[in-house]
Amino acid sequence: MKIKSLLVVTVVASLTTGCASIINGTNDTVSITSDADTSIYVDGNRAGRGDITIPLKRGKTHIITAKKEGCFANSIETQTAFDKTSLLGILIDFGIVSIPLDFAIGGASEISPRIYNVEANCSGNA
Repeated sequence: MKIKSLLVVTVVASLTTGCASIINGTNDTVSITSDADTSIYVDGNRAGRGDITIPLKRGKTHIITAKKEGCFANSIETQTAFDKTSLLGILIDFGIVSIPLDFAIGGASEISPRIYNVEANCSGNA
């Protein structure tokens, strides 16, 4: 009975998510470096000051903004790359269900690189 239940859970899990999502999840941990007195915002939400590490949703780009008193804000956009782990779906269901699911929930696209340096523009007065 336990083997049958495990088999059912495995089949259901493989049909409701893709390989990259199962193995790597739907978030990537991103490191952002900046001056200690610089406020960091991600997608318009305050994320911290100075150097931070934050989980970000895979499958989309994010806007990282550095703000510092007396300086102009500076923003950069994260980049994405194809996560080859999603190709493992070929071994499960020939990729018919699992690969499109990875794309639909963002698992097939990882944030790359995972380290960003963003500084406020202090060359002029804000």
